Amino acid sequence: MSIIPLSASGQNLTDKKDSVQKIQPGIQWDTTVKVLPVKYPEHLIGVRYDFSFTGVSMTPDMGIKSINSPLNIAVLYTYYHPLWGAYDFFGLQTGLRYSKYGFVNDEYQFEHFEQTVTFVELPFLSAFHIDLGEHFRILLSLGPFVGYRFATTKDNGFDCFDIRFDYGIVGGAGLAYILGKRIEFHLEGAFHYSLSMLYHPEKMSSTSWIYSYPWQASINFGVHFKIK
Repeated sequence: MSIIPLSASGQNLTDKKDSVQKIQPGIQWDTTVKVLPVKYPEHLIGVRYDFSFTGVSMTPDMGIKSINSPLNIAVLYTYYHPLWGAYDFFGLQTGLRYSKYGFVNDEYQFEHFEQTVTFVELPFLSAFHIDLGEHFRILLSLGPFVGYRFATTKDNGFDCFDIRFDYGIVGGAGLAYILGKRIEFHLEGAFHYSLSMLYHPEKMSSTSWIYSYPWQASINFGVHFKIK
């Protein structure tokens, strides 16, 4: 007597299961696990040389000409940090750069106006890279910098209207060649634009202000050594 209800109940459950399968089509789940290769952080120390075309954007136009700066040296530290240990396109770069910019007179001949300024610069850049196989990387960088103008070619040196503290923004792009596992050669182009004026606006006149923003367009070549 007790076996019959159990058999009937089991049959009912089977019927219900079949009916559910007939009403709802089956869903196939893809359980394939994709394993990404683990990427490790990279620390690079490098030395970079650049040749720069420099000038100063002035408003109103003072009829000046830009000059070339052939000797600019930087010591840089680059940290590539993979996101979640898998996506290695992001990094940070900082260091110390020695450089010059300036201008020469063209139409106007103001005394102590033509000059070349020597300065040091500290960049804080987002350094993006896209690896192309084992030996090449596309490089992109963008970020702010701060600096200090410590020397000038003016006869009497800096005066009270000269602004010594420098800051601005720099962006660049280029290509890297990886030699072995420890050495990278970087070839890049960059543009620096100072947001700190070269002079106080009242340098020439208290009524006719002058706005002066230095800039540099440079071609860079660097050698970087992987330390970890």
